[in-house]
Amino acid sequence: MSTKHRGMYCIRCQKEILAVGSRPNHVLHLLLTIATAGFWAIVWVLVALGKIGGYRCPSCGGSVRPTW
Repeated sequence: MSTKHRGMYCIRCQKEILAVGSRPNHVLHLLLTIATAGFWAIVWVLVALGKIGGYRCPSCGGSVRPTW
């Protein structure tokens, strides 16, 4: 699984950081969707949209929010 980086604000550290997130393995999600007759597609969509997983602070592991 590869990673992605983005400048964000860490709520716990209270500073701007380079947040780390993971990219979904689309081939694996496709196979799981086929194996579960489509039920896994719900999880796949949530992962792809960043609702599950998403970005985290590399220092504390806390949640982050975008910097505007």
